[in-house]
Amino acid sequence: MVSVSFKIHGAVAALLLGSLILCSGASMDQPAAYKHVAPAPTPAPAPIQPVIIVQGLIYCKSCNLRGYNAGMDASPLANATAKLVCYGSKGGYRVLNMTSTATDESGYFLVMVYDLAMFSRRSCRVYLRTSPTPLCDAPFLPADASLGIVLKREEVRPSLPVGVRGVYSARTALMYAPRKGAKCPAYTTEE
Repeated sequence: MVSVSFKIHGAVAALLLGSLILCSGASMDQPAAYKHVAPAPTPAPAPIQPVIIVQGLIYCKSCNLRGYNAGMDASPLANATAKLVCYGSKGGYRVLNMTSTATDESGYFLVMVYDLAMFSRRSCRVYLRTSPTPLCDAPFLPADASLGIVLKREEVRPSLPVGVRGVYSARTALMYAPRKGAKCPAYTTEE
């Protein structure tokens, strides 16, 4: 019984093999050509670019707006900008001059520095750049717009994104104030 079953299976296998060869157009003398198609290569992930983060706050002095801080007698100034200026001397005199993001409703701004060779806490300063309103656009801190605020290094938290090489902030908040004779901007409840 085993030999009969083996013969039947062998004959069926031979018939299947013969039909496959005939269907593929190959003769019994020459095996069918096999083409291996390799899968497309997966692109390597882009390398993570190192970055230094500089952050700070911009306020409007003596104006009672949303988020008013009585201890500072100032309110966060939304949509203002700061600038980061770094003076480098490596390989010749160079200046890095970057504008921050516009401040959010809390007065927070951010600058991301990718030219790490140009960044040095000692040679970089943060300056007032623009105010969103002529009602609060007189430099108050620093009082002279050509003076910058020095940076301090923040404690690096493990929750920071990969690639962040350091976080720095201005030693104090930057502030605008109303010009002499000008009134504070009106408090708005826009959301």
